[in-house]
Amino acid sequence: MHKRVWASLGILLLCASCQKFAEGRQMFRDLLQLRDQIAAEFQEKVVDVNVSGGDRLTVKFTNSPLDAAPREDKQRRADQVAAFVMSHYHHHLSSVSTQFVAKTGPVGIGETFVGHPQP
Repeated sequence: MHKRVWASLGILLLCASCQKFAEGRQMFRDLLQLRDQIAAEFQEKVVDVNVSGGDRLTVKFTNSPLDAAPREDKQRRADQVAAFVMSHYHHHLSSVSTQFVAKTGPVGIGETFVGHPQP
């Protein structure tokens, strides 16, 4: 009887870990799809998308045409990106940040803007 309890517990833990793995794999696929959609929507060549803390998403544009633009233009784009992400990404997010990175050599210099999507 004691062995059955441990075996049942082991099976439950295995099922739970498989479920978490499947959820993580789906989230990864969703992020890849979102990255491609952002690149197409905003005509950017190098886009990186990252989730941290489970609910904070960062979009990084590397060598963007907006690198030399004024801060107001970058903030406007960050707001547009946040609105786009909120309408296309189907997981809960508390914030969306946009980074503009000018990469010259091995080190990049950049600015980060928090998007404020219009309700």
